[in-house]
Amino acid sequence: MFAQYAMFKVIEKFPLRMIKRKKLKNTLDAGNVLYMLLNFNKEAWMPLTLNEQNFLIDGQHRLELAKQMCLEYVDVVIQSKPN
Repeated sequence: MFAQYAMFKVIEKFPLRMIKRKKLKNTLDAGNVLYMLLNFNKEAWMPLTLNEQNFLIDGQHRLELAKQMCLEYVDVVIQSKPN
């Protein structure tokens, strides 16, 4: 039933310092990060998406928010290449 999700692996409490960044298509918007900080809701927090080499695929605003909140760990989803 959930075979389409087999390429994802959830890791809770992944060390923030191990996340690598490369240039993404969209730029980081400090206003969005500030809005997220002022309206933070832990129930709405989504895991960051990383590839198998720990490079950020999705969630650059959430990553910046986590850094500003001085978090050491975040939940992530590792997306592996399809077979």
